[in-house]
Amino acid sequence: MKTIPVLCVSLLGMVLATAAQAQSGAAESLRQAANGAAFKVGDIQFRLAPSATVTAADASADPAQAVVAGKYALALGAAPAAAKRGLAAAPAKLAAAVSQSGEPVVVTSSVNVYFDQPAVLAEAVRSSGGRLTYASAVGGKGTIEFDSVQQALDAAAKLQGVAGVKEASPKIEQLENMVL
Repeated sequence: MKTIPVLCVSLLGMVLATAAQAQSGAAESLRQAANGAAFKVGDIQFRLAPSATVTAADASADPAQAVVAGKYALALGAAPAAAKRGLAAAPAKLAAAVSQSGEPVVVTSSVNVYFDQPAVLAEAVRSSGGRLTYASAVGGKGTIEFDSVQQALDAAAKLQGVAGVKEASPKIEQLENMVL
């Protein structure tokens, strides 16, 4: 009877190892696909993975085909089956990216702007053509929304040159990998 618990533990270990290998295979494919536009958030550099799709993760996400990162599934090529069926689709204004250390992130169509005077934020909104979605004069931070991730990346680069802007960077969602 002692062989049954050992067998169960061995089988569980094999299942978990297979899922982790599938996840790491998809993660490696995503890292290799991260050959798009580069951008920085603070001191960390990221690269877009232009061939990846971002959808809401659900139990049907295949870890061999997608990196499940937090509440998102990042997959190369066509959208996962759940999204094709119209289920659990994530907002269209998201893109997959990979940090210089290999961690997947989701880039939004917003830019975080750090400023020294409230008038600077108003100028940043006006000059960028975006829509203000958040402002804190006390914290010296605002968020400007754009119609696409590419517009946000372009605006972040442009806003770096606006007098009084301390930093302008695309808003990202840092995620933890998890196997479903």
